[in-house]
Amino acid sequence: MNLFKAELRRLARRRLSMVFGIIAAAGLLVLAGVFWFTSSKGPTAAELADAQAEADRMNEENYEYDECVEDEAYFDTEEYGYLEDEPYYADMTHEELCADWFGVWTAEDLIYTYTFDFAEESPLILIGAAVITGLIMMMLGSSAIGAEWSSGGLANLLLWHPNRMKVWGAKLGAASAVCAGAVIAVLLLAFGLLYVTAAARGEVGTLNAAWWDENLPKLARAGLLSVAMTVLGASLAMLGRHTAISGGIIAGYLIVGDMLVRFAGMAMQMPFSERLSLYTWVTAWIDGKIELQDWSDMYSEYPDVMVITSSEAGLLLGGIVLAFAALATWAFQRRDVS
Repeated sequence: MNLFKAELRRLARRRLSMVFGIIAAAGLLVLAGVFWFTSSKGPTAAELADAQAEADRMNEENYEYDECVEDEAYFDTEEYGYLEDEPYYADMTHEELCADWFGVWTAEDLIYTYTFDFAEESPLILIGAAVITGLIMMMLGSSAIGAEWSSGGLANLLLWHPNRMKVWGAKLGAASAVCAGAVIAVLLLAFGLLYVTAAARGEVGTLNAAWWDENLPKLARAGLLSVAMTVLGASLAMLGRHTAISGGIIAGYLIVGDMLVRFAGMAMQMPFSERLSLYTWVTAWIDGKIELQDWSDMYSEYPDVMVITSSEAGLLLGGIVLAFAALATWAFQRRDVS
């Protein structure tokens, strides 16, 4: 029996996998639906005409503006003398200057329309979808390992395949492969839904080579992060021999642990205390780099700057995942299964 293929089938056929898949697909459909119903290509001619009529009515009541326009020397007083030295006002006509000071309503001021711009907004959504998929796969991977410990299925499997490293490798490989496939599927579905929404109800924008060069590496790094999260979840479940232990550790850090670490850094007045947070390193990994600023020196005009690159973040995050994977491997190899 091919252990890797067997693990793939087992993960794919789990009820939890189906539930998570349905939730992910439904979530993307709801997200696309929100953009579909909130976005538009702009106001209609009738809406613009109504808004302009309202703007004209409001402008008729703007007596200060009318007084300013009628008096060419309105700004030739000591009160407004400094305007001559301001570059912002240099090329304005008298009427434009009056409008800037006393305000003139336009139709655009009275109409709010949101237009979904695929090129501008989709990268962040796609990265978020990849990371959320990683969280889901982390739960699925830890659940699969925990369920085998609880049911005794792992002990039974080792009777037929006593090579523990081969069994553990097959489980990690299968979980990673399923995660990679899930991330790709989610990204393709999200990309398609958002693109159709933008084409029908918004703007697609410019998807040129520069756009792909900027965003493809970010999406690839987000996908690798999701796979690493899956390996981490499975390793924690293998160490604790229970799904709840893995979930508790992860949830505890995400909800409480990171906040406590931040507070400790600030309490100790540590420079660049944000570096103690894993969220900072995750951001640096996905975005390519992150700049931290320290203003603790009150006599300095400029802050101290610390730059964390994706390479440095990758080494740290990868080291954490590999450390837990190594501990899980050692524990599985040494500890009694029964």
